[in-house]
Amino acid sequence: MMSLSQTRLSRQNGSALILTVFVIVIVGFLALMATKNQQKMSTHIVTSIMGTRTNMAAQSGSQIEISRFYMEKTGSCFTTDNPASIYTFKGEGLSQCTAEVKCTPIGKLDSGREVYSLTSTATCKFGTTTLQRIIEVGIRSDD
Repeated sequence: MMSLSQTRLSRQNGSALILTVFVIVIVGFLALMATKNQQKMSTHIVTSIMGTRTNMAAQSGSQIEISRFYMEKTGSCFTTDNPASIYTFKGEGLSQCTAEVKCTPIGKLDSGREVYSLTSTATCKFGTTTLQRIIEVGIRSDD
């Protein structure tokens, strides 16, 4: 004949197994959610860095054109049909980027100085992803 304690032990084996499977499923689900969250954060960080590089390419294009405007009196503002100046960057920082800078005359100030708008459009390609940033800057002639 079986004692009372042996009867209880045989009944508890099944509930412990169910509890163990339940805990394993919950831990697996939490691990899956943590992995997905990590992937989203990684994608967000990479996209943020690529956006910063694209923004820097647009700023660099406008700064090159401003320098050409004031220092050399050349660039798209000094040509008759105002074609866009295209800059292809080389090196490690902006190697996948190009900037197109267009100069548009806006008008004249009361002092007779000409006012221009420089629009720098940068495009960077990172594998299958392409990002674009546009920066607009106003400049005026020295004369």
